[in-house]
Amino acid sequence: MRMGSPQYGRLILDGEEFVSSQPQGIESDSLVWSDDGRLLAAQELDLSIPYPGTRVVVIDADRRIQIAASKARKGLSNPIRFEGETLVYRHWQYGRDEQELRLELGVL
Repeated sequence: MRMGSPQYGRLILDGEEFVSSQPQGIESDSLVWSDDGRLLAAQELDLSIPYPGTRVVVIDADRRIQIAASKARKGLSNPIRFEGETLVYRHWQYGRDEQELRLELGVL
């Protein structure tokens, strides 16, 4: 990775580690909370895709479990905000335009 690249690591919530699909896989500057503080969205590294491969994940902060995830893609996927039952996020890939995408969370 280059200088200024995303910083990936472990996510600790109230002293308990959220177990990501990739060890050391949560991007530290990407965290976005829902208005009610129940849900947390983050960028997750996905090493099954050529560098950089990422997706966004949504975590139930009380239960420390993943409740939703976007498709993994080449490039960076950063959560922006929650809108009701939807997470709005941006996907950027070198040489392509940035896209604003939505991840439907379903009934929670």
